[in-house]
Amino acid sequence: MHSIRAMEIEMGYQIEELPRVRLPKQAKLDDSIIIGSGDSYVIALVVQHASNYRAISCNPMDILLNPQIAKNRKTYIVSVSGKTMSNIIAAKVAKEHYGKTIAITSRPDSELAKTCDEVIHVKYKNVGIPTSGTISFTAHLISSLALVKPLRGLGNLNKIFQQSIYEAETQSPSGPEKPTSYIFLGNGIFFPLAMYGALKVNEVLGIKSFAYSLHEFCHAPIFSIKKDDKIIIVGSNEYDNKNSLSLNHRLKEMGFSSVYADCTGPSLEEKVLKSIFFLQLYVYKESQKQKIEDCYFLKNETLLALSSDLIYFKVD
Repeated sequence: MHSIRAMEIEMGYQIEELPRVRLPKQAKLDDSIIIGSGDSYVIALVVQHASNYRAISCNPMDILLNPQIAKNRKTYIVSVSGKTMSNIIAAKVAKEHYGKTIAITSRPDSELAKTCDEVIHVKYKNVGIPTSGTISFTAHLISSLALVKPLRGLGNLNKIFQQSIYEAETQSPSGPEKPTSYIFLGNGIFFPLAMYGALKVNEVLGIKSFAYSLHEFCHAPIFSIKKDDKIIIVGSNEYDNKNSLSLNHRLKEMGFSSVYADCTGPSLEEKVLKSIFFLQLYVYKESQKQKIEDCYFLKNETLLALSSDLIYFKVD
């Protein structure tokens, strides 16, 4: 099975599987830090926003470079595989010097899980072959979000998914067939989700992709955009929509390829899931349009080996 097909199947699994994920109880996160790398760093940033910054997020390398960050805090480490070495070392540093560590992972037998004091085991169905993360991301996201707030929007997943399919099918055909780069924009909690969109483009399409806060984008990065770039804006609340729609409209008037995804919803988790589904489906539709059968990160064996060596390195 090709990895793009596996990605498509796992996107579909989300509708039935996410409501079945056994979520942890809500926790007091005022004295907590949540860390992760790659997709998991996105999760950490989303939880930080959802907790109204009661929990702080950072990359595991921040703990290694400045262990004082973890002082007097519980440390939650999000890692699908439990193999990322910087996560494991950060967990050891936090546990040895400062306090309690909790792994949020799908691998309770991993080195990270064995290193931490507690494990939140994230179970979900997958295809079983390497592909760009979809259900692995959303399952770990809702498990982490449940620590912050009760999740009440998981009963509407099919409706949200269908809306996202329509948005992706409507937006993907527009613009250059193979852009030079993709630029994802979002404010507030949608900025880390824009990062997720950029990461999916990197992994799946192998094309340069960037994420910015919408307002930070207007300060300087806007001056680097070209007509063969694609700009994807993710928006939600009334104030944000006004600015996002204005930017989208004016970019189009200037001849740039810009699309706007309206991710409004009755609850925070529904807004977040709607944006995630849209981004997954959008990148998948782009791969179809470009006739790509396998994720770029799997095809480029040299870069994959370099990436794996740096992420999963062993310390003597």
